[in-house]
Amino acid sequence: MKTKVLACTAVVLFAGTFFHAAVAETDTSGIRVKKAIADTMTPEELQAYKERLAVNFANLPQQSQLDLPETPGDICSAATYEISALPFGPVADATVGAVDNYDLPPDTAAPTCTAAVTCTGTGPVGSLPRGAVYTGTGTGPDRAFRIRTDANCTLSIAMTPATQDLALITYLANCSSSLADCACVSDTGYGGQTETVSLDAVAGTDYFVVIDGYSTNGTPPGPSDAYTLTISGSGCSLVPVTLQGFEVD
Repeated sequence: MKTKVLACTAVVLFAGTFFHAAVAETDTSGIRVKKAIADTMTPEELQAYKERLAVNFANLPQQSQLDLPETPGDICSAATYEISALPFGPVADATVGAVDNYDLPPDTAAPTCTAAVTCTGTGPVGSLPRGAVYTGTGTGPDRAFRIRTDANCTLSIAMTPATQDLALITYLANCSSSLADCACVSDTGYGGQTETVSLDAVAGTDYFVVIDGYSTNGTPPGPSDAYTLTISGSGCSLVPVTLQGFEVD
């Protein structure tokens, strides 16, 4: 990180308190502050706030940088990048209270998932190697994680529901109900069964991991459940250790 100390002071807003501090000219292009916070500051205060955050982040021990809390979203656009050494997790989360946003077609029509990526899932014989969702699975509430690696590597992604039949779906770049965005699926069709996919991740590429629920007869919203998510691999981390960008709530 390039830092140059300037011979001036500025007023910085931090946790609702104003105070004077020496200003460091720091690269803050990757820091995005929530609008609700940014709107309370002048442009000068906002820039000083970003600089302080960048310096504080850079001064954290490396392991602390890697262990920032997970930030899944009800939809993919609301999920922020996971930052972690591998293995990541197991992270506990739940589809409880989430909304049904993405509904892939069931496996009865044709093999699923055609995104331009190497990814292996599970499912009916006709759907392999990408996998597919069983009729009814994938029409329940869903939760999304956003990941990016700092090097090319193969990731093993595993999700274990508490009791319900949940599916594990990976998307390349965009989440939708279209097979063109789907990388692969793991859906065994059994409640409480661990679902696993293998993804050949390309450095700097955005992928989404979506946990989707089961709905009897394909009628939303369907059951929701708690689950754990684990991502393992070697030779890479989730998002580079260096500060590429982070959001502040």
